[in-house]
Amino acid sequence: MLGSRFESEIREQPDVWRRIARSDASMRFAGAVRGRRLLFVGSGSSLFVGMLGALAYRRRGTLARALAATEARFDHGADRDACVIALSQSGRSTDLLDALDVLAPPTVIALTNDPSSPLAARATLVVDCLAGPENAVPASKSVTAMAAIVLWAAALSGGTSERGATTLDATAGDVETWLRSDAVAAVVGAAARLADRRTIAVVGAGYGVPIACEIALKIKEASYVHAEGFAAGEFRHGSSAMLDASSAIVGIVDDASRAIVERPLATAVDAGAQRYAIGTRAAGLAVLGPQTGDAFNTLAWLVTGQYLALAMGRARDVDSDAPRGLHKFV
Repeated sequence: MLGSRFESEIREQPDVWRRIARSDASMRFAGAVRGRRLLFVGSGSSLFVGMLGALAYRRRGTLARALAATEARFDHGADRDACVIALSQSGRSTDLLDALDVLAPPTVIALTNDPSSPLAARATLVVDCLAGPENAVPASKSVTAMAAIVLWAAALSGGTSERGATTLDATAGDVETWLRSDAVAAVVGAAARLADRRTIAVVGAGYGVPIACEIALKIKEASYVHAEGFAAGEFRHGSSAMLDASSAIVGIVDDASRAIVERPLATAVDAGAQRYAIGTRAAGLAVLGPQTGDAFNTLAWLVTGQYLALAMGRARDVDSDAPRGLHKFV
């Protein structure tokens, strides 16, 4: 079946999270960056995980930001003393390795799926994201593994206990149950309707913003449908003009962001665009994906977006294991 490796790796993710829950990866990460100003650097999916991690640390009072590896040469003057968290599934991205040459940071924390990679060889500390071999070109389990580690580490830095082994295990159970259930059919049905859209806007607020960007990337990679991620509040400042009957909008919704995300979803009604929600109910829309606790709900959102992209690719006869013009690393 088209995308069989991609699907297999999507379905492996709960077991990956359980490995992380039993490991000291987040504690090692948290200890290494404690008290430092942080710069998360990556490309593609790794950049979006970096955005998520930077936001999680800023929420706990730590100076942190995310930077695209390809922009490092243009935007590095204020980061000479920052602790760089270099994120890469393969550890072989030339863009990321070149960024380290430019940044010349005093400390490099490598968060990678290959602890024997060139990136790992240049790091002060290597944190294995424990995802195991990942063969499909669109990254899935390495993305959620890195997200789980940095979110848990940020909670440790703030002295809170809402994220930990227990809540990560619970999220793994919730998502695994959903993946094995008939509820996945709702995502497949939505994908069939989205597969012929001209463009798809994915909107979120707070943690939903980097998740929206990552889901949009997965849709482009796996189905070739144009999609873009937006901050939901900012989407209404111009970008909502793109919505019409040939387009669709997907909102990433939780209790904290509902009021903001519902606004562009409401705008889409008048435009005639298709509308879907991932996370919790918004504007009367049925929800795609599993329901889980707030601690690691971002992981459930990511899995839903991955499965949506996979199903859209199948509806368009795209082999999402090996999308055209793409390789596992650049």
